[in-house]
Amino acid sequence: MFLLYNSNILQDTDYQIFANDRAFQYGDGLFETIRYEQSQVWFWPDHYARLTAGMKALHLTLPDNLSEASTYQHITDLLRTNELTGQPARIKIQVWRQTGGLYTPTTNYANILITAQPGGPFAITERAIVGILEAIRLHVSPYSAFKTLSSLPYVMAGIAKKERGLDDVILLNVNPEDYLAECLASNLFWFDKGVLYTPDIETGCVDGIMRQQILRKAKTVGQSVNIGFHRLASLSSAEAVFCCNVNGIQWIRSIEGIGLYPAGHDRASSLFTGLL
Repeated sequence: MFLLYNSNILQDTDYQIFANDRAFQYGDGLFETIRYEQSQVWFWPDHYARLTAGMKALHLTLPDNLSEASTYQHITDLLRTNELTGQPARIKIQVWRQTGGLYTPTTNYANILITAQPGGPFAITERAIVGILEAIRLHVSPYSAFKTLSSLPYVMAGIAKKERGLDDVILLNVNPEDYLAECLASNLFWFDKGVLYTPDIETGCVDGIMRQQILRKAKTVGQSVNIGFHRLASLSSAEAVFCCNVNGIQWIRSIEGIGLYPAGHDRASSLFTGLL
């Protein structure tokens, strides 16, 4: 497979990371995971907007020759080079600060790495067994809405999920009121009495690209939405619960062994049109 590093297409076997690289040393950067399907880089403007907003929050600067248009061109060139244009693919963009300094960097200029590999199509699936993870809490920060390379809370949540034999976990905010935040790698939504609920970004959850699409669609179709700080107990009366990311929608069937009844599925399905 080929990858693109700072505008140069290389064989993946020719790429190397050095011991003093800041991505390795400090997790000093961001990433975006993007879906390619049906000859389309899905939601590219939103991905680029989130990437550049995250770079601003981390005081990162791309080289002058890299713009939204040129980065998009790099993605399509890489897809073509890897012979992926005829199938679903998973694109990942990683941006991190160039080498120099310890905790205090000597530059704000960034490296960029783009990879593309085969991926699955957008799908609506299920999470049969979901648990609440109370030990690992999320908190809001100037960069919590973005996907940072410093992803230790999610790594530890993934380990906990595996050890407990769960399909997914729901993460909470640090607030002692047990505010809902998100799932392991996706945003959380639920329906209750005809209203669509989702946690506020200020809970520390990621500002997911699919979350943005669903909220826009809800506004378009006149669906009532409540974005806010919702306690864990809010899910007890939910008509339907789902999580979402750029790879698809995942219906949650049970939480901590308590089954959920999908009374809100038909209402939710209208929000998914155009996302496939």
